[in-house]
Amino acid sequence: MYTARVRLASPLQTRRSPTARRAAAVAASLTLLTAAAAAHAAGPDVLLELHFKPVPNAQIAIWIEDSDGKFVRHVYVTQATGKLGIGNRSGRWDFLSSWRAPYGARPSVLPVWAHRHGKEYPKVVFYDDDPSDHDSLGWHENSSSPESYFCRPLSAEEHATIAVDTMTCPSPQIFQSDKGYFEPGQTSPYPPRNDLLTFEDIHDSPDTRTYADINDLDAYTAATPTGDRAELTTALIPGDVIDRGPVNAYIEVSLEHDENPDWDFDRAEDHFIDTRLPNYGIEYLGQPSVVYKVSLDATKPGFVGATEYVGYGDWDGKTGALHPPDATISAGGGSGADRLQLYSLNGQTFRFGVYSHGRPGGGGGGDDTGGDDTGWGGCTPKELAPVRDLYVEGIRFDKVRVHFTLPAEADADELSQIRVFYHSGEMPLTAETLSSAYERSFNADIAAPGEDVSIELDQLWGNYTYKIGVVYEDRCANRSGLVTDVITTETQEFQQVESFCFLATAAYGAPWIAEVGALRYFRDAYLKVTPVGRDLVRFYYTYSPPLARVIQREPVLRGMVRAVVQPLADVARAGGAG
Repeated sequence: MYTARVRLASPLQTRRSPTARRAAAVAASLTLLTAAAAAHAAGPDVLLELHFKPVPNAQIAIWIEDSDGKFVRHVYVTQATGKLGIGNRSGRWDFLSSWRAPYGARPSVLPVWAHRHGKEYPKVVFYDDDPSDHDSLGWHENSSSPESYFCRPLSAEEHATIAVDTMTCPSPQIFQSDKGYFEPGQTSPYPPRNDLLTFEDIHDSPDTRTYADINDLDAYTAATPTGDRAELTTALIPGDVIDRGPVNAYIEVSLEHDENPDWDFDRAEDHFIDTRLPNYGIEYLGQPSVVYKVSLDATKPGFVGATEYVGYGDWDGKTGALHPPDATISAGGGSGADRLQLYSLNGQTFRFGVYSHGRPGGGGGGDDTGGDDTGWGGCTPKELAPVRDLYVEGIRFDKVRVHFTLPAEADADELSQIRVFYHSGEMPLTAETLSSAYERSFNADIAAPGEDVSIELDQLWGNYTYKIGVVYEDRCANRSGLVTDVITTETQEFQQVESFCFLATAAYGAPWIAEVGALRYFRDAYLKVTPVGRDLVRFYYTYSPPLARVIQREPVLRGMVRAVVQPLADVARAGGAG
């Protein structure tokens, strides 16, 4: 954990004259009094509603700046960026990506927001101490530990059938990841991940234990929207900011592999392909992020919407520059500027809209809530009653069904969203540990007060114990208490192994390679069923780990092992190993 250091006075400072010390004390007192007076003079804080309708799989950040363009506060950031650290993680920035792949920092994900908030974080790089493996998706077994979220990279063939259709991670039980460490002297405008709950002293850097402390976005991170539906988030803006003039609200939206003729990238030429694992990874480059802006006088109740974007970010995320709109950015089909869809609400049509609840007596309806007569209404902070009768039902190895009942006293017209949190492992899921949990959000229109609700939660892993919790929110972002249940998912009937083949993994680079899987199949289907075969397996597991540690660092030896075991792997695959 990083600890603030107190800077002590120097000898020169302690030897100042009594007159000088009295003058300094008076000046300090005046500064404190001025600040206190300013805070006292500021008007009350103001609640803003921020409305948008994104396409699926978009990464999003929303933030507030004051009238001088100074960053005021975060409002919202999607969890892949805010919780899972895709902007600051191990590996080359131009690595091929894929569904939930763990390597390859994405500096282009939300660069305008990242640079404008003005904070730098230590930069994460591979903990693997072999430089020759830093350009690889595999070969990190010596510095990897169990992975709680990410999966191995997909091949192009798998991506077409797995990622698009079911979004299910293949072979989670045999994938571990290098969690990285902080490269001395290097920084990133993005935070590291903060979802890690367990650590291995041998395979994880001590830095990983500080990731959650350094990541300061807990309060603003939320689930990535499912897309094609209206979303609402709220922000309470300090009174002194409101008093300085118009408030500026920004939303930045990016989408991987969103190409067009002007932003056309090639898998081989524009991304880095691991020559030792050339079939893995999916291209991700495309049009840069787009930014929408709304300026409004927040002292008065009212709505301001934007239909046109104000600019786009760097395609490679090197700076926080906001480039002016031009014809290279697509305008329809859910691409480019159309990542935020045009829709209407309360008689207003927009892509990004902000409604201010204003101050009491600030105009509009003029009532004590600051509401007006346009259909938006006012907000009152309150705690909502928790859901009832929560239980989780297993559906298949990667999917469960969450059952519960919304309280009968809930106001159906005010309900906004249902949020489902989950994590695996021994740590209980509580209000204090939600910052490390993963999240899905669902529109509240799927539920009615007093009636039973069922929500399917997918993209899970087989034979894992999950703590699952539910809260719901109203349109003013008031939240209910957390209610939880526990379930262990079914065992996945395929691609499950209890350990890896040491020499084969060292030779081919990763335990999820097809040849390694074929050799496991040969072990299980043929060797383990005979006394002689079982003796060979015991001998192998006794003596191969030291050999594996030697050959994994020597390309020539790796090649020699592959030459020896490849014919056996080919026979195993032909015999039914896939």
